[in-house]
Amino acid sequence: MNLPEHLALRLNASQLRHALRTAIAATITFALTLLLNLEQGYWAVFSSILVMQAHVGGSIAASWARLLGTASGALLGALSATAADAWLGAGVSGLGAAMFVTVFFCALLASQNENLRLAGLTAAVVICLHGVMGGSALEIGLWRFLEVGLGIVVALAVSLAWPSHARVVLRYGLGKGLTELSALLATLLETRLGGGYDAGRVFHRKDAVLRLLLRNRQLLSAALREPGTAAQGGELSTLLELEDRMAEHLLAMAHAVENAPPEGFHRHLSDELRELGEALEEAMTGLGRAVATKAPPPAAAAPRLGAALAAAGDKLLDLRRQRTIAVYDLDEVMHFYSFYHALREAARLVLAELWRRGGVEATAPRPPESAR
Repeated sequence: MNLPEHLALRLNASQLRHALRTAIAATITFALTLLLNLEQGYWAVFSSILVMQAHVGGSIAASWARLLGTASGALLGALSATAADAWLGAGVSGLGAAMFVTVFFCALLASQNENLRLAGLTAAVVICLHGVMGGSALEIGLWRFLEVGLGIVVALAVSLAWPSHARVVLRYGLGKGLTELSALLATLLETRLGGGYDAGRVFHRKDAVLRLLLRNRQLLSAALREPGTAAQGGELSTLLELEDRMAEHLLAMAHAVENAPPEGFHRHLSDELRELGEALEEAMTGLGRAVATKAPPPAAAAPRLGAALAAAGDKLLDLRRQRTIAVYDLDEVMHFYSFYHALREAARLVLAELWRRGGVEATAPRPPESAR
């Protein structure tokens, strides 16, 4: 297999689209700098490449950060170079003092506002060009801002003309997140009910969940900057919050399983726990597909999950009445209840989401109070 074929297999449509948009923005910007006869138009080309992100929301955020950093840096650099010329005279000592003071101040600003991290770089460029080329530092700073602004405008225009929306990718990411959470749940149930803790397998499942949650948070931040209704952003935020809470419960289950003895109180209701876990897996997987495709969740998921919650709760209540749990030591009881309560709360979250989305049969009763 040659290199082009290998690259084609590794790249997906989204990556190719982003590469094409970046190349188009850079080429258009380059042509405009030649048309406008900009002496240092390469700054505009650099800016168009740097601010072009995979999604419209990311491009808007990067554009704002670069524009703000460039404007503040150009202004501060020009003012400090002009002041150094007036007070200390033109020369290395004056520009050196201007460089030190300006970059120091810009670094302090950047520590307080991430959007200002380019201010120091722009200020240093303005001072250096003033020292090499001479001329008005204010004029150099103004041209630097205009060049960068040109690149930003072109990049945003290309992004909006050929958009790739973060909220679309996020919806698929949220669907994938529910699927990964379901896979982690299956691993934990197999570990607990099977009696053998596989640390490596559990770790990899947890790692996949946490990485995807982090990626989805980044996508949500970009999606909220894109044009759209408040309801769209609210729906995505609600789904991500659901997955965050689900992850908390499953991580609590993982902690309870890690140090629990293979044999314990859970064996008295292993059938009920298995059915609850499988019903929850089914509901999470179906909900994940529904989120990704904007389709209603499977109608049978909620009744099965509600019934499994009720059955597990009723069986545990019977065991407590029979004082079966009294023969187990406190450590085992604590491990069991940590596992069970986390599983139950995760099931309740998904059940509530299914009812909220209308993913139930019209004739199905709501789950009993013991399941809610």
